[in-house]
Amino acid sequence: MRSLALVIALMIAATAFSQPVVGGLAPSVNFGVHANFMNANFPGPQINGATALKDVYGAGFGGGIHLDVQLAMVSFRISGDYLSFSPDNDKYRQGLEGIIGTAAGQFSVDGGGITMLSGNLNAKMAILPLPIVKPYLTGGIGLARLSVDDAKVMQNGVETKAYGGFSSETCTAWNLGAGVDLSIGVTLFLEVKYMWIVTEPETSTLVPVTIGVTF
Repeated sequence: MRSLALVIALMIAATAFSQPVVGGLAPSVNFGVHANFMNANFPGPQINGATALKDVYGAGFGGGIHLDVQLAMVSFRISGDYLSFSPDNDKYRQGLEGIIGTAAGQFSVDGGGITMLSGNLNAKMAILPLPIVKPYLTGGIGLARLSVDDAKVMQNGVETKAYGGFSSETCTAWNLGAGVDLSIGVTLFLEVKYMWIVTEPETSTLVPVTIGVTF
């Protein structure tokens, strides 16, 4: 799957940069920065092939850079991002309540943080060709490199269980979404996507909300 992602990305990039000059205008290239906020459903560290901390991760934060290549009818965005996630102890206790009742309040998770480095190639298609406010659809493919810290389950401050993390895992990532550009000399944008990462044994899903500026 990772090889497929790279092949598709290279083919799209080659198509974009090899477009001929039309009407005397070459494709424009612009650079920008952005920030991300996202909810995620990560399987978390595994123990004996099973997910140990599923559904306990809170919101993730991060940011990145991007390069936009604008063609006549469509544009392409190459982006790189860094994000981090931590277990949400309230979510963990809520999940335990159905099993052990009110005693779940004694438990917490220490560690287990996830960091993610990703690179994506997305196509952008404008929905309406308006001069200032420009809604668009987007979709693409990329790679995500995940690292998970060791996690400990604590009961009243005493360790009761440990789960090993892993240093790195590179997975194929896909995304679909929509956004809006605001062109006011520079281009401000707001974008919401649904992203799925092909992790084992279950696929991880994310809903990133991105705000940024392109110069």
